[in-house]
Amino acid sequence: MKRNTAQPGGASAAIAADGWTLRKRLKQTRGTRLRGAVRGAIPLALAGLLANLANMGVTLIIARALSTRSYGAVAQLIAIFFIVSMPGSALLVGVVRRITTWQHSGQLDLVAQWVRRVRRVGVALVLVVAMLAVAARGFVAHELSLPGPGGVAEIVTAGAAWCLLCVDRGLLQCGRLYPALAANLLVDAAVKTVFTIGLVLAGLDETGAAIAVLLGVLAALAHTRSTLRRHPDAVVGMSPEPGSPAAPTARLAVEVGTALVALAMLGLLQNIDVLMQGRLAPDRSGSYAAVSVASKVLVLAAVVLAGFLLPEAADRRHLGQHALHQLGATLAILLVPALGLLSAALLAPDTLLSLAFGPRFTDASGALLPLAAAMTCLGATVLFTHYLLALGERGVLLALGLAAAATVPLMLWADGSPTSTARADLACQAVLAIVTGLSVLAAARRTARA
Repeated sequence: MKRNTAQPGGASAAIAADGWTLRKRLKQTRGTRLRGAVRGAIPLALAGLLANLANMGVTLIIARALSTRSYGAVAQLIAIFFIVSMPGSALLVGVVRRITTWQHSGQLDLVAQWVRRVRRVGVALVLVVAMLAVAARGFVAHELSLPGPGGVAEIVTAGAAWCLLCVDRGLLQCGRLYPALAANLLVDAAVKTVFTIGLVLAGLDETGAAIAVLLGVLAALAHTRSTLRRHPDAVVGMSPEPGSPAAPTARLAVEVGTALVALAMLGLLQNIDVLMQGRLAPDRSGSYAAVSVASKVLVLAAVVLAGFLLPEAADRRHLGQHALHQLGATLAILLVPALGLLSAALLAPDTLLSLAFGPRFTDASGALLPLAAAMTCLGATVLFTHYLLALGERGVLLALGLAAAATVPLMLWADGSPTSTARADLACQAVLAIVTGLSVLAAARRTARA
């Protein structure tokens, strides 16, 4: 009897011990996955950090060389670039999703032919956009209250050329060539830095800054082509066989269209404050541009980290797994500069702006803390959106659309006041980050159950 009564207790103890061991192993596995994700994202994070430091260095130099009005015009031109380049970022999402599908279905023979066709069409479109930009530059400059049409055509052409660059960067991501992608970010930053400083100091002002952006994109494009030629097996695998079936385009068009709308909304949310504030109060655009440049470094960092998150999430979707560990790693990395900027904005905003841009640009210092918080939220939303796009989720479009629709009238209500503009932006961005974050959790549960 004693032996029989002892058995259930011993079995319960063994089960409890096994359960404790299983929970410990699962916790260790999650920790290992998170550390692995952080290591995978670090090359891009470091490259993004160096690129942002280069941008800040350029800012320190040209802010002192330009008038506040010219510097505000540079900020507006950069905003135009980000908006025009959104189709390229959408195409990158489509490239990653399409090639990831081909990788898992054994159809890599379709890649080479498809990429060549996309590149030919892309070159033709860049030329058309460049001609239209030259024709419409006066109209655009007038509508945005720019000092003149100089730089408009160059910045629009750079945004169109960015689309070609995004195709090649998508190939690098699909091949998990993260170090090469990091190097590409540095090539773009280095060329842009050298030519911005040189051309602005030569007296070309905002036109010189726009030309430098275009040269940076072209240099990065040349680098990606060279890298892909050196690693032909990373993505393509083999040349297309004669008689290979044509690459499906209908589904790709839907994926790219969805990504285009989503990223266009993100571009609008990132830059609408600069465009609206510059239009409503052009005399204060330079001071607000300084605050904007300091804050939106966080969004640029999130875009860089999305280059790691996007292919990882798409790949795990095909395996029936979520990529929350990869998402958590990118959020953790993003949080480091965000906390630093928020602390500086809270404790010494005037000192920070004066050291970085000069005492002429401290008039909008009250906007730094709310705008830094808004861009922290938007950085998280950028990562959440890329995660959802990698899974083919389209519900995020509604959230982004509603946020963009709410932001515009709030900017008009702010009437060009830097602090009011930043606070209105924060209200919209905080709500949007919460909504998209909850959408990610719901999508991850659905992926794990599938």
